[in-house]
Amino acid sequence: MVNKVKNMKINLGIVFHFHQPVDNFNWVIEDAYNKSYKPLIDNIFKFPEVKVTLHFSGNILEWLIKNKPKTIEKIKKMANRGQIELIGGGFYEPIFAIIPHRDKISQIIKLSNLIQEKFGLKPVGAWLSERVWEPDYPSFLNECGLKYVIVDDNHFRSTGIKEIDTLYSYNTENEGKTLRVFPINEPLRYLTPWKPTTHSIEYLKSIADDKGDRIALLISDAEKMGVWGTTHQICYVDGEGHHEGDEGKPFIPTFFKRITENKWINSITLKEYMEKHPAKGLIYLPTASYDKMEEWVLPTSIRKKFESLREELRKNPQRQDEYMFLKGGFWRYFLVKYPESNNMHKKMLHVRNKLISVEKQLKEKNLIRKYKDYIIEAWDEIYKAQCNDCYWHGLFGGIYLQFLRFSVYSHLINAERIIDNISSDLYNLKAKNYIFITPMDFNKNSKTEIIIESDLINLYIDPDDGGTIFELDYKPKSYNLLNTLTRWPEAYHDKEKIESNEIHIDRYRRSMFRIRIFNVETTLEQLISDKYQEMGSFVNQSFGILKMEKDLEAAIVELKGSGSIIDKQENSLIECSVMKKITLSEKSIELNVKCELNSSQSGKQLNSYYMGIDLPFFFNGNPDDFSWHCEDINENLKENSQLIDPLSFQCSKIKVFDKTYDLKLEMEFSSKIKPDKILKFPIIAYAFTDEGYKQIFEGINIIPCFKMRDKLDVSIKLIIE
Repeated sequence: MVNKVKNMKINLGIVFHFHQPVDNFNWVIEDAYNKSYKPLIDNIFKFPEVKVTLHFSGNILEWLIKNKPKTIEKIKKMANRGQIELIGGGFYEPIFAIIPHRDKISQIIKLSNLIQEKFGLKPVGAWLSERVWEPDYPSFLNECGLKYVIVDDNHFRSTGIKEIDTLYSYNTENEGKTLRVFPINEPLRYLTPWKPTTHSIEYLKSIADDKGDRIALLISDAEKMGVWGTTHQICYVDGEGHHEGDEGKPFIPTFFKRITENKWINSITLKEYMEKHPAKGLIYLPTASYDKMEEWVLPTSIRKKFESLREELRKNPQRQDEYMFLKGGFWRYFLVKYPESNNMHKKMLHVRNKLISVEKQLKEKNLIRKYKDYIIEAWDEIYKAQCNDCYWHGLFGGIYLQFLRFSVYSHLINAERIIDNISSDLYNLKAKNYIFITPMDFNKNSKTEIIIESDLINLYIDPDDGGTIFELDYKPKSYNLLNTLTRWPEAYHDKEKIESNEIHIDRYRRSMFRIRIFNVETTLEQLISDKYQEMGSFVNQSFGILKMEKDLEAAIVELKGSGSIIDKQENSLIECSVMKKITLSEKSIELNVKCELNSSQSGKQLNSYYMGIDLPFFFNGNPDDFSWHCEDINENLKENSQLIDPLSFQCSKIKVFDKTYDLKLEMEFSSKIKPDKILKFPIIAYAFTDEGYKQIFEGINIIPCFKMRDKLDVSIKLIIE
């Protein structure tokens, strides 16, 4: 028995993942560096016998190269002494499943080249963002010279692989191209750093065997080892570590020391393991991500049921076979769950198609070399916009973090501006101003959206969703003023809090030019919470396209919706039609609404109703630096009222200003029919993050309200500068 214990071995692979979203605040990155990145790398450096595999997103690696040269030197020294392995992946952490093949290859090569240039290491492993896996991955990863990936053991469950069999690596293939797959060890992931290091050592001892070909793969976000909660104290501060077993010693150096003391633990990089041990066998994994992600992506009503069922099965030893085959949703469904996510994704595809078209024209004219640097810059802007963080929502803010969405739009509009400049030069256009109207299935839902693009402004119109505008780009500032977010229902929203108006949920997407019809008694609070009674059928009705035309100075789109208004007095419907006209010229957008009752029903009393027009917008600056002005407002009413404060007032022209970006938006109402009142309020989403519930500013909505009548003709001019 003694000899058998002595012969027991377990390979331990440790992977740390360093990532920050593109354009995250510098102070956030600096804080992560001080609390986690630096002490973690310093401790790895102090234990040369501990082999570690490191992954850095390209943008955080560039940040370290620029700002922390001493840390980079330590990484180089560890690379030279064979202590560490650096793995590759997408430079800006895209989800490979939702970006085109060309972009996958380019992003992977870009990161591999940077690693080889700075550290002299050629990556053979690939990091998968959020461990999202699809069965075609071996093909393009193999094409880039990458030989293995790391996925959750969750990916293996539905194949029938038992837990003991996840202590090995496997081969998979697609189109005959092979790839090694390493399962992440779930117990180790939950033990570190939350439990004393003795727990991890005992667990490793329990899975060691005398063959020595098993591997326990521990991966962790670097931020988990110092940024989350009190982990900095647990991991690095003497006396603040776990007392039971570790006697208060800091987790990271204590864990590394225990690895070196227990010779039956073979610390190894994944590349070394591959070279020493063949795969256990062939496997084909289904589309998957980590288990929590598969919960988060589900539609909210289904997610609540699924979470309850999964927890019930997980805790029941007699139902483990059922738990093994229980799978959640498919990552791509985030593009359906959050239309704003789909909006960013489809804009990315739209912009890259424009860039490919320009590239093709340059090649035909043998001018590609002349514009090479501009083309590279434009592609890099698109790659930055593919960073995964804001395309989904789970434990972290994700799609709810407005500055991350702003980053995506800014980079995509930057790319558009580069394309505009190349096109203008290419065709020797003296004046750079242009305007186009393009009908297309932008959302990829088989319905037609309309895109109006000029040198200054882009308008994206959805006839099927109430004839609304869902994107408004001011290109000189690379600024999408409709980067608003709808307050979507989430599984973690408490029903009682929703019913008591502590949490507001929207019924319709927060787009511009949405028509609402409601009683004059409707309160501002009811509109803020979106719990008023909608009296018309136009709010999200499909509008027909009547006209799309342009000349050198303007583009015009006309839409028509036929519907009804509820007549409460007679308990009947009043048939009417709504015409919408959207005109884009130079720096202004004119919105015109004509609402007219059918001739047979004219004379109906409608003065107890308002027609409200949603004019939401988003400012990315500091809300303390937002300002607003109305020429004819009662100054006593406006006194001490900030732009984001809810208010009901009257005026004929509103100017709002984002001082941070020096951006002004003006709303001017026609002198013929002025609003009877104007409502303004902030759009505040309640999102659960790693810091608990947070109220997140998602924009401001202004609703001019007009008393209904037989014929109503309203015009609103928007001016951006």
